[in-house]
Amino acid sequence: MRSTSFRKQSSSSSWLLVAATAAALGLSAAGALAGDVTGTAKLDGKAPEAKPIDMSGVKECNDMHPDPVMEETIVANEQGMLKNVVVAVKKEDSPDLSGEASKEPAVIDQQGCMYHPHVLAMMTNQELVVKNSDPFLHNIHSLSQVNPAFNKAQPNKNDGEKMESPKAPETYHVKCDVHPWMSCYVAVFDHPFFSVTDDAGKFTIKNLPDGDYTLHAWHEKLGEQDQKITVKDGKPDKEIVFTFKPESAQAPAVKETTVRLASDVKAADEEPSCCSGSMTRATLAAKDAQPAPQKTVASAGK
Repeated sequence: MRSTSFRKQSSSSSWLLVAATAAALGLSAAGALAGDVTGTAKLDGKAPEAKPIDMSGVKECNDMHPDPVMEETIVANEQGMLKNVVVAVKKEDSPDLSGEASKEPAVIDQQGCMYHPHVLAMMTNQELVVKNSDPFLHNIHSLSQVNPAFNKAQPNKNDGEKMESPKAPETYHVKCDVHPWMSCYVAVFDHPFFSVTDDAGKFTIKNLPDGDYTLHAWHEKLGEQDQKITVKDGKPDKEIVFTFKPESAQAPAVKETTVRLASDVKAADEEPSCCSGSMTRATLAAKDAQPAPQKTVASAGK
């Protein structure tokens, strides 16, 4: 009996040693070399001046911000490095790519009357959780077309409510029916090789196996572009930089989806079944503060 137990322990120890060695060498599960692919996104020229968001019509929101809150449509630092660009391996060119969804949930938080993060990337079948960190009513309304849409109200602080996990790749817009300036995007992939650029315009795609790939970069206003790379010995064959031109922000880069803003709905529509009358009061307050409503919102299309 002891001999059998010893053999099992030896086998288990050997497997752990092999796994540890593979991880140290940067090997994928299939035994091929894999590495972290990093790069940047930047603007070719000066970024458009950020516009302040007018929250004055909703006291609860306005009181939370002694300083103006800027729109997040185009966010770049002084060096022009661009935030909120989604970079992912193009599945059409690498159909065999696969991987499991993260065990950690993807999270959208409603805080200070803004969505955080502004751009979220996640995998199909990954858990999606929506939080409300504010002590008053918020609403999260997805405009997904491939995956089931959701429209949920959270009357006050909520540590996290599960939404239905997406089942198919898609990039879609999310809005709030209470505070019409609230906006974010969700990009869904059926593989784990994606990233979103940070404050320094940097992205990192982890554990990408050796091979030839097309990287696809998406920005909500500045458009989309592709770049070919080869990963060999766990490293890309070149420096990866996606460069966007600011003037392209004047043309629609993604499909236009007609959206009724909370400030422009008929009275009969102002009280969705999911929400209490306090939504109507907040919506009317937002209406008084808003200029002529924008009838279309840039929304990611397929």
